[in-house]
Amino acid sequence: MSSKVGSNEIRVLIRRVEAPGFKSDFIPASLFKKIFDAFFFTLLAADREIHTKSASSQFYISHLSHAACQFGIIERQRSAASAIGFLRKCADCIRRGEYETVLRHQRLMRAFHRIAKALSPGYSVVAQYHDAEFLLDEIFCLKVGRARSSGALLQRDGWCAGSAAMRLEGRLEAIDYRGASWRGRLALADGASEIECVFDRSIGEDALNPFGHKYVRVTGRAVFTGDSRLPERLEVMTIEQAKLGPAAVEVEGSASSSEEAHPNGVGPVNGA
Repeated sequence: MSSKVGSNEIRVLIRRVEAPGFKSDFIPASLFKKIFDAFFFTLLAADREIHTKSASSQFYISHLSHAACQFGIIERQRSAASAIGFLRKCADCIRRGEYETVLRHQRLMRAFHRIAKALSPGYSVVAQYHDAEFLLDEIFCLKVGRARSSGALLQRDGWCAGSAAMRLEGRLEAIDYRGASWRGRLALADGASEIECVFDRSIGEDALNPFGHKYVRVTGRAVFTGDSRLPERLEVMTIEQAKLGPAAVEVEGSASSSEEAHPNGVGPVNGA
């Protein structure tokens, strides 16, 4: 490679599988496009799983090499949670055959299936991260198929729009007092997901200042748009400092929890 893979970057290397000494031919443009589209679609799926619309990442081409047939995609984050980091974590779960984490995120599971369908037996594909390198081969395709057919933690593929009374715990980042509504981001205990919190100005800056950069418990009205398992925002009614421990989530109204445990503390949305 011409340069080191960045911590917020993924690179994909495509090689023709040939006998030693055989001079490689060009990679078909249709195959390159299919693999690129599959990886870009998967990044978008990972982004949708952990971010609300307002915090979604932006992706750019960071590397393109004709000679080595590589492409790189870099993530520009709007929050501390990284879609590429989440993708790498889930890819590692598939590699190790630990499917439960991925099956909790059906959008991403479908995206991995798309990558598997884009692969060709005559070509080797390697996904490179700053701290890992995964070979996407027949074994990878087999494990993706196994995960999709296992049905261990089946969930509905979509979510409904609505609202629910909700209590969440996490680390509250700095509060932005600009604008008509004061806003902050709550990083949930899974280390990947974040929720936008909207505060009523009547609470007052002096009452909110002590909670910035602290682990807190917030209650309020969670608003779901229907295009993610995460609420679009939480309109905060009360806030208090909490002790760091197991994630605590309570949902009432139009949201309910049908799983014993949710990795990001948010269950499927049933209300309208």
